[in-house]
Amino acid sequence: MLSLSQKVSLVLVAMMLGLPVAGTAGRDLHRLWHDRCAACHGHSGDFAREFLSVSNGDLQGRHHVDDLREFLKNHYPPDNEVDAIYSMLLAQANAPPRFKEECSRCHETAAGLVRDTLLFRDGVLVSRKTGHPVRRFLDHHRKLRSDHVEFYLTLLTRVAKEVYRP
Repeated sequence: MLSLSQKVSLVLVAMMLGLPVAGTAGRDLHRLWHDRCAACHGHSGDFAREFLSVSNGDLQGRHHVDDLREFLKNHYPPDNEVDAIYSMLLAQANAPPRFKEECSRCHETAAGLVRDTLLFRDGVLVSRKTGHPVRRFLDHHRKLRSDHVEFYLTLLTRVAKEVYRP
């Protein structure tokens, strides 16, 4: 068990290194996963689809079927991020890997695309460069069908909410 002074020292070092710190609100969930989880578990979407399942709307692990949230509490993320990480993994476990399969040749990850090119303006996801709604862009991007536009708009909006948290 760490002493209070050791905990304070660790928090200060983490802050200087730009790492997420327990007790802070609004952190980018994808960066949190990358900083705390990816070394062992890889990309969160790949991890969720390979090692987790959804049963009756609940996320389950292979070895932690009863209460994955309780397992998450004891597996590094700060307590105030357990529900957010759970929700992110649940969404990823439910989503097919279409972004990776269809978009990663040009856009490495959905979170990276969001951070680099998109933002919310008045609750609408827009291009950082032009200010135009993402839907307008997607309507003409690679001749996507309307159902594909809806899929990607939903996915990018979800990821943006995970990246740009209040």
